[in-house]
Amino acid sequence: MQSETGNAGSLARWVERVTGLVAVVAVAGILAGAVIVVGDVLARWLFGTAIVALNEIMSSVFAVAVAATLPAGAARRVNLRIDLLGAQTGPRMTAWLTLAGSLMLAAFFAVLAWRLSVLGLRYQVQGRATAIWNWPLAPTYFAIAGFMALSALVQLVNALDDLRLARAVPRGRGSRPVVIGLAAALVGLVLGGIVWAAIDFAGLAGWAGAHPALAVVLAFVVLWLGVLLQLPLATVTAAIGVTGTLLYLGGPTAGNVFAADSADFLRDPQVATLPLFLIMGAFAVAAGVSDDLFRVAQALLGGIRGGLAYATVAGCAGFGAVSGNSVATSATFGRLALPEMTQRGYAPALSTATVAAGGTLGALVPPSGVIILFALLTEESIAALFVAAMVPALLAILLYFATIWLTIRLNPALVPEAESGSRADLIPALIGSFPVILLFAVVIGGLYGGLFTATESAAVGAVGAFLLALGRGRLNRATLLGVFSETTASTAMIYALIFGALAFSFFINLGGTPQMVTDWIGGIEARPVVILGVLILFYLALGSIMDSFAVMVITVPVVTPLVLDLGYDILFWGVLMLVVVETGMITPPFGMNLFVLKALQKDVPLGTVMRGVMPFILADLVKIVLLVAVPALSLWLPGTMR
Repeated sequence: MQSETGNAGSLARWVERVTGLVAVVAVAGILAGAVIVVGDVLARWLFGTAIVALNEIMSSVFAVAVAATLPAGAARRVNLRIDLLGAQTGPRMTAWLTLAGSLMLAAFFAVLAWRLSVLGLRYQVQGRATAIWNWPLAPTYFAIAGFMALSALVQLVNALDDLRLARAVPRGRGSRPVVIGLAAALVGLVLGGIVWAAIDFAGLAGWAGAHPALAVVLAFVVLWLGVLLQLPLATVTAAIGVTGTLLYLGGPTAGNVFAADSADFLRDPQVATLPLFLIMGAFAVAAGVSDDLFRVAQALLGGIRGGLAYATVAGCAGFGAVSGNSVATSATFGRLALPEMTQRGYAPALSTATVAAGGTLGALVPPSGVIILFALLTEESIAALFVAAMVPALLAILLYFATIWLTIRLNPALVPEAESGSRADLIPALIGSFPVILLFAVVIGGLYGGLFTATESAAVGAVGAFLLALGRGRLNRATLLGVFSETTASTAMIYALIFGALAFSFFINLGGTPQMVTDWIGGIEARPVVILGVLILFYLALGSIMDSFAVMVITVPVVTPLVLDLGYDILFWGVLMLVVVETGMITPPFGMNLFVLKALQKDVPLGTVMRGVMPFILADLVKIVLLVAVPALSLWLPGTMR
């Protein structure tokens, strides 16, 4: 994956500064909204009263604030791309593909701005308002449309800069034939479709309606061609979705569906859950939570042989409870634990593998950003999915512990002899980490006990982490700007992905693809568990080459209805899919966590890292088998929720 940042040229730098300021205000507004939500929760507990219809107000506020982060994301080029063929693509083609991506993103935001403003005008004429506070809807739509328009203008600035850079690239190493072939195929398909539509649009629409299966197959071919050519995933999915919907419903309706789905999603009461948990994670990092958790784990486990490896896994799990991201967890503990293990004589294969595998716990231990994305895409309960992931997360920790124990037992030379006296630091470490443990207990315990909604839980977490960082004296201007900048980048990237996924999902469902796939699978007469096994292999392969967010966006619209029709519970499937995809993150040859560790340990060969993770991959396969064989591992705890 690549997240592009930085622009050349004074105009681009000026745009980045201005949009960055807007984003800072937006994220500060989200945090202020969290304070209001926490105040409402406290008023409910202490005085038995609450702000009437607070959701109506906050949903509009959060929707506008999230939209306001998009221009800064555009200026900083935080677009999810798959650079699997990056090394095979020549500099000139890379530059021109970057320009094409910027133009696509400009069109993406421009269409959203246009259709959202049209909907806003319609709602203004109709006098639409919220049910209780009678809050007019039109201003919210106009504000969101304005930020979408600003994002489109920013992308045009990016495109101008990309054009200048593309023209300046000297002729040199060309692209490999496979890349040239993919580009030719994509251009051929797109131009062919445009020419057909220009000559006989009704005929093209009629063909798509008469051959929905083939139309969807072509859509997925275009999707993969665009993804492999490093075009922004959000725009590829949105373009395919809008184009497909246009063929079925016509131009204005397709644009309205795209805009209405995006706006309705932004106004969903749960929409602020993700940025609030992102804020929680960023403030937790600023507060030094990773150090606290590692010290506790080291004090508890450091006295046994291989204790630092066990402590790294435990620390990754604890850090995942506040960060919700596997790559961030691997990077953080790579910087924290690897120097310590290297200094004490741990073999590089074991030390790097432990961090890489432990990093996958960052996405599994709730609250998890990937779980939230799955919940938003499937309209499932975030709280139920969080709780469903808790037992599998504990199982993963125990299996990793068993893997470390067995690895050391088979090859004691991998680690030094056990050190004595490390538990003397346990009490100070526990005291230092108590606020973090309390924060996790309140956030997840409140969800499980029915005390909080998902948004309220996220608000409590964000405010709690902010107060923790403030109380420890870790907050200054630079830290605050860092937190706001990190939240802006992640929010802009993820929500752009979701907008594209909404359009793509609508087209897929409009053509009846999930039902067609279900009927086809039913004709095979294979047992559901066999089909599930094939899907697991498919997701293992995807997880080894793609980010978890990308896998979700591309596959959830088609695969989830299929799995539900096989008779499996959506909570079971959501957790299982996440576990499988995260296993792919450490699966050679392309597992992303492997490259994170290689970047941190430049003197360790990549082959050493890959050999080291093999026992952990086997542990993950055991975990997958157990989850499939015993669905209660993910379904029992949600069944006990209030």
